Amino acid sequence: MKTTTPVVALALVAVAFTGVGCARVRARAAMKDGNKDYKEENFKKAVDDYQRATTLEPGFSEAWFYLGSSHQAQYRPGKDTPDNKAHLEAAIEAFKKSLETNPAQTPQQKTVRQNTLAALTGIYSDDPFKSFDEAQKYAQQLVQDNPTDPKNLYALANLYEKFNKIPEAEEMYKKVSEMNAKDPKACGALAGFYNKPNWDETGAPWVEGSDKPRRAKFDLAIGVLERCANIDPSDASGYQKVASYYWDKAYRDPLLSDEQKNAYADKGLENVDKALQLKPDYFEAVIYKGLLYRVKAGATSDRRAKTEFLEKAQDLQKQGLELKKQQAAEAAPAAAAPGGGGQ
Repeated sequence: MKTTTPVVALALVAVAFTGVGCARVRARAAMKDGNKDYKEENFKKAVDDYQRATTLEPGFSEAWFYLGSSHQAQYRPGKDTPDNKAHLEAAIEAFKKSLETNPAQTPQQKTVRQNTLAALTGIYSDDPFKSFDEAQKYAQQLVQDNPTDPKNLYALANLYEKFNKIPEAEEMYKKVSEMNAKDPKACGALAGFYNKPNWDETGAPWVEGSDKPRRAKFDLAIGVLERCANIDPSDASGYQKVASYYWDKAYRDPLLSDEQKNAYADKGLENVDKALQLKPDYFEAVIYKGLLYRVKAGATSDRRAKTEFLEKAQDLQKQGLELKKQQAAEAAPAAAAPGGGGQ
């Protein structure tokens, strides 16, 4: 029997490794081309580049992810054609391949995995592949990978909300708020959830197809926002946020009586004044104060009071816009200075 000498065997191994190394280098070059085309939004060409990279190196998880992203970028929601849907099908296939080949060992690999899971969660949250079970599967993997990351918990909360699983969504928003008790943003997200019309008039979660009117839990939202403001009583934005909720409720809810509108406007003014005491040049608060006086003007039948409220509203609007203009002018030179964010 003919045997291979040690020298020949070593040569064959060297050739094999050379071939693997060459393919890897070519895959990295294709990835670089793809990144350039992706950045330039030439997604059709990027698909060819990333496809070449994955062919040369089938375990290249990052290339698989961007191949999926390039297909997804070409998909147009609402366009019901086979070619359009094929882009999303190809995106799903590439994203799943990225997960299969990703060991999630390096920070870069972990980031790619997180982005891939988020992409699949998003795809299965909407038509034409809308599926709660599939979307939840990937969202839960996000949470399992980083159980304390608010972004992942919010992704799961948003998913529950989108599929009208309101109790589960509420539990998740509350969990994030409790885990981040000193974070006004986490607190504000819970308030925002309560301010959405996710319930019927009895307080039960609104059911899809129901003829019952949808309602928000405004009182709970305000209670949470007031707690948010107390996290840092020296931060004027907390009180301004409370004021903005009162204005929105008084201005937009057609079921409120004039008496209720006026009461909400007064509550808003109370909070906006707290904000202005802390920050007198807070132009957003000045503008909202004017808007709240407009609500009071619309809620009264007293002509003298109506005129007085409207005059205050006009003066405050003018004052707020002047402050905004002044602050923008003052910020412009700083933004244009080297290192200040200018181009």
